[in-house]
Amino acid sequence: MTDVTDATSRRLAVIGALLLPFTAVCVLYLDIPVAVFVRDYLYANRHWLRATSDLPDLLLGVVIAATAVSCFFYLFRSERGILDRATLLAKEIVWLAPASYLAKALLKMAFGRSNTRHWLSEPGAYGFHWFQMKEHCEGFPSGHMLVIVALLAAGWRFYPEARPLGIMLSVLLGIALIATNYHFFSDVVVGAYLAIVVELVIARLLFCRRHSSPN
Repeated sequence: MTDVTDATSRRLAVIGALLLPFTAVCVLYLDIPVAVFVRDYLYANRHWLRATSDLPDLLLGVVIAATAVSCFFYLFRSERGILDRATLLAKEIVWLAPASYLAKALLKMAFGRSNTRHWLSEPGAYGFHWFQMKEHCEGFPSGHMLVIVALLAAGWRFYPEARPLGIMLSVLLGIALIATNYHFFSDVVVGAYLAIVVELVIARLLFCRRHSSPN
């Protein structure tokens, strides 16, 4: 239920090593054509333009709500000696939600990549502006992918039967972020990968000792 083995870490390390050149290829050759395609074809539809022009950013609210509800749920059940998978999931979310949000904030500041909509209005802004904290330079990695996919990954850790649904929701979220030109393709891919990494780190910190302790 709480797979935090070294084999999992090694698989993620291999995927991360392969992701580096893949991301470079996306940044150099794929991100711009995809963003231009979305602009020229999807945003040519005035209904799509109107519906997606000013979507609210609810991510912080989601993090606060998930943390608060999970904290209450975990304390309520643990005090009554109920330590089932729902209780353990709540325990992980209490730490995972703020940790993933902090990770995305720090990484965005470090990479300083212009977001897609800013680049479409100012093509010269494309690229990474490392640690410069410029306005509109918070595109990489996708914070929504990092936070939401991390929470979904925690869910399917304890409820493996929900893994297909979690993966489907993750893919749909990524498509939505690209189709609304809020993110480049590589922002979404790297955000999803980092979500899995952050979830694994939190799970190891919380549950690794459970496997080594005597029964």
